[in-house]
Parts: sequence; C-alpha cells; structure tokens
Amino acid sequence: MEAKYEKIYRDLNVTPTKQRVDLAHLIFAKKQHFTAADLINLADKNKLNISMATVYNTLSLLEDKGMLKTINIDNELKFYDTNLEDHHHLYNTTMSTLTDIAHNRVTFAELPELPKTLEIESTELLIKVKNK
Repeated sequence: MEAKYEKIYRDLNVTPTKQRVDLAHLIFAKKQHFTAADLINLADKNKLNISMATVYNTLSLLEDKGMLKTINIDNELKFYDTNLEDHHHLYNTTMSTLTDIAHNRVTFAELPELPKTLEIESTELLIKVKNK
C-alpha cells in the first residue's frame, strides 16, 4: 500500500517523505471531503507524528499539483475533495458537511453571456442548506 502512495509523489516529482506518505494514506483511502482540521484530527487519532505545518504544506502541494479539488465555503472554511470528476456540492451549514451531487443531476436553463474572449471551462454549483 505504501508503494502506491510513494509512486503518487514520485510521479509528481515530489520526495515521498514518511509524513507525506502517511497523509496520502489518510487522504486517498476513499473519495471524501475534509478540512485541514479534519485531517489533523485523523492523523492524531491514528497516532501519526505529523506537525500541523506539514499537514498544511502537504495539502497545499497536492492542491497545486491537481491531486485535490478545493471547495471554499466562505473565507474561513475550505474543504478538500478527492473526487476530481466534474460534480456539484450540497453544503449543510447546520452539520458542516459537504455532499457530492452528480454533474448530470443539475441543468442550467441559461448561463450568463460571456465576453467573446472567454469560454466556459466547467460549471460547479454549491448549494447551501440548513436543517429545519
């Protein structure tokens, strides 16, 4: 299992340190959404000796290399997503949970007119809900 995560880093031209490999095991174990705080807590729970700075640096590195998608909920809350396929999200503000919505489950009746120098690359919708 470790060799798989070492290869991910090597393919990105990044040194696969023990801490990075340990974090990759937590991050890429399944398709999931998580915050940096969630990952820090999970690392602590698994008794991994990884500093907060290493967690943030590794997340930034994986984000920059296109291995993680980021969803900015607001200025103070950022989720990381291991599902890199086109899809939308439902954010529950009461529970602070993020759920995937399949891309084909949302249809736009009309999109805004763009300047002639631009073209749509992709669309991503974030729907915020709260418990009744």
